[in-house]
Amino acid sequence: MPDKMGGTEMKKQLYGIAVGFSLAMGFGTSAVAAEDPLKIGFAPPVYDTLDYFGQFAVAFQEEMESQGVAIEFIARASTAEANVQQQLDIVDDLITLDMDYIIVGPIDYFGIVPALQAANEAGVPVIVVNHLDVHPEDAGVDVLAYSGYSHAEGGEVTAKWALENVLAVGDKVGLMFAEPGNQISEQRVGTARDLWSDAGIEIGFEHYAYWEQARAFDATERLILANPEVKAVYAGNSSMAMGVANALKGMGEDGVEVFGFGAVPPELDMIWEGLIRGSIFRDSQSSGRYIADAIARHSKGEEIEKQYPLDMVMVASRDDVLTKVPEGALRLMENWPEIEKELQK
Repeated sequence: MPDKMGGTEMKKQLYGIAVGFSLAMGFGTSAVAAEDPLKIGFAPPVYDTLDYFGQFAVAFQEEMESQGVAIEFIARASTAEANVQQQLDIVDDLITLDMDYIIVGPIDYFGIVPALQAANEAGVPVIVVNHLDVHPEDAGVDVLAYSGYSHAEGGEVTAKWALENVLAVGDKVGLMFAEPGNQISEQRVGTARDLWSDAGIEIGFEHYAYWEQARAFDATERLILANPEVKAVYAGNSSMAMGVANALKGMGEDGVEVFGFGAVPPELDMIWEGLIRGSIFRDSQSSGRYIADAIARHSKGEEIEKQYPLDMVMVASRDDVLTKVPEGALRLMENWPEIEKELQK
């Protein structure tokens, strides 16, 4: 993440970020001290306390502790969010480490299938997060539970909100995807593109920034200079949206609206400051609590749900930040002192 997020970088150190390596933690109470801890492996695409998966992990561990379930939690993330092969290797490593459960946040919904199959063969229950849809039967995988939402629905919500509040027929937009062929990116950004095209919005450019803030930042000036009539840029995740917004700020360009997807605390800060117009918020802390409870109950032989859905909301103003985002996420924002005062009014 660029140095422009200096305050965020300092906060990351306070919260103990673990990216690209393992993190092992044990929780429990005396009531379960005699029992072996559950070994939980977590394979997200990125691992950072301020992002979706980091907040999931924090809430997951807190819920396990509150239920008095002793765990050994090992989180390993790819060094690059688009590195599917590395994520496959990480899941294989977790299987070798004899995990009791493996939680995966797939970089690619279908690309992760070989790893899920390997876990099935090893008899390790697997949970998929950041996705709600059950894998089709012909994928040949048995997933214990899913927690997430529809990425396409999020793209639709973004597109319709922008049509109602920002865009008009004939306006041009720019689009930031992940890597070519990435299903999540196509669902989020491609869905919006199709809706906008049908509504008479022109596509000024499409660019692949591989989910990365730095790539989005580096490309924005060139893309905007080549497409000066672009009125808005929609980036398919928080990191890319922040990269676009920071680049526009550096250019002194305040006539281009930026839309993101994720509304993680640093992105919420930029919405609060007026640098990003809006973003889809999903409560990953709730997802962490859902999955912790599911594993705790499953480990006792109880039946659990197959799907744990999350609500999605568009956050596009200070009032939205105050009324739509849980306080746990707000407290991670740089603007929390000001927000706290607003909440107390």
